[in-house]
Amino acid sequence: ATTRTGRQGAGRARSAGHLALLVVLVVMALATMVRWRLADMPLERDEGEYAYAGQLILQGIPPYQQAYNMKFPGTYYAYALSMGLFGETPRGIRLGLILVNAGTILLLFALGRRLLGSFGGAVAAVRFALLSLDRCNLGVFAHATHFVLLPAVAGLYLLIRAPDTRRARWLLASGALLGIAVLMKQHAIVFLPLGALLLAWEQVEHGRSDWRAVLSDFTLLAAGALVPAVLLCAVLLEQGVLGRFWFWTFDYASQYVSEVHASRFLPNLKSGLLRATQATWLLWLVGGVGLVALWVGHWPARVRVWVPGLLLASFVAVCPGLYFRDHYFILLLPALALLIAVAFVGTTRLLALAWPMPLARLASAALFVVLSSIVIRGQAEFMISMTPRTILRTCYGVSPFPESVEVAKYIREHTTRTDRIAVLGSEPQIYFYADRLSATGYIYVYPLMEPQPYASRMQDEMMAQIEAAHPRYLVFVQETSSWNLTPSSDKRLMEWAWRYTSTCYRLVGLTDILPDESQHVWGDRVQGYKPVSPYAIFVYERRDDAPCTVSGAPGDAQPVRP
Repeated sequence: ATTRTGRQGAGRARSAGHLALLVVLVVMALATMVRWRLADMPLERDEGEYAYAGQLILQGIPPYQQAYNMKFPGTYYAYALSMGLFGETPRGIRLGLILVNAGTILLLFALGRRLLGSFGGAVAAVRFALLSLDRCNLGVFAHATHFVLLPAVAGLYLLIRAPDTRRARWLLASGALLGIAVLMKQHAIVFLPLGALLLAWEQVEHGRSDWRAVLSDFTLLAAGALVPAVLLCAVLLEQGVLGRFWFWTFDYASQYVSEVHASRFLPNLKSGLLRATQATWLLWLVGGVGLVALWVGHWPARVRVWVPGLLLASFVAVCPGLYFRDHYFILLLPALALLIAVAFVGTTRLLALAWPMPLARLASAALFVVLSSIVIRGQAEFMISMTPRTILRTCYGVSPFPESVEVAKYIREHTTRTDRIAVLGSEPQIYFYADRLSATGYIYVYPLMEPQPYASRMQDEMMAQIEAAHPRYLVFVQETSSWNLTPSSDKRLMEWAWRYTSTCYRLVGLTDILPDESQHVWGDRVQGYKPVSPYAIFVYERRDDAPCTVSGAPGDAQPVRP
């Protein structure tokens, strides 16, 4: 009888696990439908940067040679892979994001199931699917934070499995995945010490006293984490760009993260949280309830260590530079989803004190559905009917992302593959759409406008590169967010731009950036057109092929190097 009862219990557990997985798959399919509807949405500028760098990789041009940026290049390679498989289009990129997001959902379900059972794993996965789709944290866009989460959650899942398997390859693979997460974005570095601390706790919890075996486990985890970085540096060294990589991702990046004063920590955190949670604040509140429940209820020790540990590490990952940008909060979503799962599992336990367990689970599931419905109803227009242009305007104001498509189309149709172009502003998506090489490595002008010691030399180098290349077309973006000027910004670049364009170029296109439908004016019509908006994109064509300079000999500028 005991054996039969055990088999029945195991059968019910398997059935519950299968039902939980089915629910996760259904929700994942619905989220995919929303993402697919918006897959052709024009790229925003971060996506444009990754897309252009990925496009260069597909052409055999290594990172940091033709496009400078402070981010590690993992997301560039991820974009290159996505575009290589699905096409060099926004839809091809977003299809890659769909797969990455789906993988993260399934891995979070697996991790949550190990910690909280099938019901808890399903709650965490479903909540993550909804939270990672939120337009307020820019979840619908293919930011690097999405590409961090897939290997990070995978690495943590292998880590939690490692003590049970006692197999070296699990620890080695766990470390490698956490190392890959760092290559996607430097913020993920915090998951490495998290992994080490969780491994240490697991060793203590399992009563392992052989210090040689413990040291071996830590060595495997650390070795795995180092492998991706070592391989990357070897590749970049072979390609001749290791020095520039080091300058941008360490020397300049260290200046970037120190620009905001520590006194701005709480104000910036508050404003960032308010923006990122305005549509899903109810879920964040439930996550807070789950955090409290961890400390007032009876939970397995592993849950009380792993979930708060992930929350703390994820919060630290959001903090570098104290910018608290909307999409940084995506890094918090797995921990938040697990806390929400804790809240619902705890609710089930409380209800089970008065009701039979099946009824308690049903009531908790019903509450889960009601809460989901409230949140989804608030975002129904975005998910079902809102146009891509409206979404971009809602999230980014008048940043010229829809307009970039038309500008790049004109340039592509009026140039050859060997022609170079330059964009004065921070709109790298134009290079991607036009499929033309930039005349300068500075695809953003932000670093040149910041109060950092390299800014002046960067401006000199950018001006020299453009004059030396004398690009066929030059685009000047007159829009606030494309420059991020401050009172202390060095404005020599802007002054040079007006001299250079008036001397060496002629205006052939103008885009009047309007909230609803922007106006694109080309050719002779430009001369008589009066812009309505203070925001515009000016497209210039060089007057002739003869060299033309206004800032002295192009060779006078010294490259910005360590």
